[in-house]
Amino acid sequence: MLREVFYPTLINSNMVSMSINGKLEKFWITELTRPAFEDWLEHEVHPVVIIGIGSIEQHGPHLPLGMDSLAVKDIIHMVASRSNSVCVHPSWSGYSPHHMGFKGTITFSWETLMGVMMDTIGSLAYHGVKRFIIVNGHGGNTQIMNLVVQQAKREYDVMVYVPTGPVGTDLAKKQTDRSKRYWDVHSGTNETGAALGLFPELVEMWRVPEDWKPSNNINPDVKAYLDPDREDYEMVNQLFRASSQPDTDDFTSDGIYGMNSPHDANPDEFKARLEERVEFMAEFIRKWKEIPTPPAFQ
Repeated sequence: MLREVFYPTLINSNMVSMSINGKLEKFWITELTRPAFEDWLEHEVHPVVIIGIGSIEQHGPHLPLGMDSLAVKDIIHMVASRSNSVCVHPSWSGYSPHHMGFKGTITFSWETLMGVMMDTIGSLAYHGVKRFIIVNGHGGNTQIMNLVVQQAKREYDVMVYVPTGPVGTDLAKKQTDRSKRYWDVHSGTNETGAALGLFPELVEMWRVPEDWKPSNNINPDVKAYLDPDREDYEMVNQLFRASSQPDTDDFTSDGIYGMNSPHDANPDEFKARLEERVEFMAEFIRKWKEIPTPPAFQ
């Protein structure tokens, strides 16, 4: 009797689908049931899957080893939730051999990372997904990611793209100038601001001395090439990159690349910039869905 009276009520009260007529309530593919994914795939006119890739690598003495993957996971989920897309983070590690001089780094070979990306796209393409966005959180993955974009289009007859932007806003220009002027590309002001904005509980700022000085041993004459106000900046900046040493521990003892202090990080600035980026990508997807699938991908 107890089963007859209460069990049906319990079942009915929990009959909440994660996807109703294609409208998602959950966005991580790992959290969707198979029927919910199928409902989304059937009813969403042009379903889009967002793939995030990052890394597990040293990020100076103060940022978590999973910095890039942790950040990209937050970003792709935000974009997915605004565009009714499914997001997937197929691996925590990326291509990071240049950081192996510091303990804790885990690197895939380029072949492994490319295989993970291709297999992820290929699996979902097999089930009918035709549109993929890749969001990359680690510079070392860039060339592999770009090759995946080219190869996946041809091998699986799918559309794959890496949206970037917006680049013309005041915040975008400010952060880009900082990156150029101080080589602020790894564990410096910009990235520390991101960590403090997304997961401050994982940041140990006390490990960076208040009077921190850059530990890199780059030739001072070559450092001068970083000045974007130079008339010859277009050339000397390329000379700087052409002369860069292959591994992080070749030129820095603490793993921080730039010349500006992590203590200058501004999490509020990061959050404002994040909002610009997330909305840009979400709008990209919304507009992309309005474009019919070209014959080559059908």
